[in-house]
Amino acid sequence: MIYKSCHLIEHGISIDINSIKACCLSREFDKGQLMILPYYGNNTINWDELFRIKKRQRLLQQGKTLSACEGCYNLREENWDDDDYISFINFDHWNQCNSDCIYCGVRKNKPKTQNNILKPIKELIKSGKFKNNGEITFQGGEPTVLKEFEELLKIFIKQGSKIRIHSSGILFSRAIRDGLKKGAVTVVISPDSADRETYKKIKRTDKSNKVWENIKHYRKKLNNETSANVKVKYIIIPGINDSYEQITEFLQKIKEYDIKSIIVDIEYTYANRNINNISPHIYIIMDYIENFAKTNNIEYALYDSALYADKNRTYDKTCNFDEQNIKSQISSYIETNKSKNIQY
Repeated sequence: MIYKSCHLIEHGISIDINSIKACCLSREFDKGQLMILPYYGNNTINWDELFRIKKRQRLLQQGKTLSACEGCYNLREENWDDDDYISFINFDHWNQCNSDCIYCGVRKNKPKTQNNILKPIKELIKSGKFKNNGEITFQGGEPTVLKEFEELLKIFIKQGSKIRIHSSGILFSRAIRDGLKKGAVTVVISPDSADRETYKKIKRTDKSNKVWENIKHYRKKLNNETSANVKVKYIIIPGINDSYEQITEFLQKIKEYDIKSIIVDIEYTYANRNINNISPHIYIIMDYIENFAKTNNIEYALYDSALYADKNRTYDKTCNFDEQNIKSQISSYIETNKSKNIQY
């Protein structure tokens, strides 16, 4: 049936610390995700009930966009099937981490939690309702500290899944390295800086050298087809890592380490408060990095907050990439927009 929906409403789940949702996207910043079932790591998921709820949500979506999904960039009109299966799982069921990023939304006043999920995942696969070649993401805290991580990774590699792992990069993982070499895994590491002191300020741990060393190791043995599976992310944090010099140093590191994929995002709290009034220098930085990527044959992508900022862009696309022009514009707008910066 043709209607407006997305692959997450249809066949996706996001497993959180205390619930199962359709996705983990926050979209317009003020709407909650689409809930399905509570889940507290008790190793039991009623998959039949989950599929009944998803079917009901699909039927509602066919009539009118669910309120939690209004405005989401994932929605598209398509001829959707009506079968019960899961083809996308986002793991977000723990918040333990070996970093303490200033922008992290789960670090404040919350006990460190690591729930169990391996048994119900095995049951789902045994039931035949997990689709081979499905998509998997690990997002929560830091995956390399998750007790069940390596076994889960092996299971999904065996299923032929496409696996995306968000990691701090502080701990080197043989499982990630092996998955990268097989072309089954993509790893996203977010150092947010090439400068040690800036990294320490953002991450509140002195592991910059170790992270870049691990990025280098992950990248080293990949061929041309899989080289872009190591993705280095830069979250622009106004007032902390948004100077011309910091961006340039980061891009030099990208070139030095032969990184073939860059992801750019904007710190969530800043973007949330200023979504219709983003400082022009943020757009200039995004455009500057994009131009660098195109010039050097590197993949370039935007993540959530940057995507929404770009969608609501109030500043024309940068055309003049003369270094002095870029430097002076960034410096000028930084000075003008200091009052918007978030205090951490």
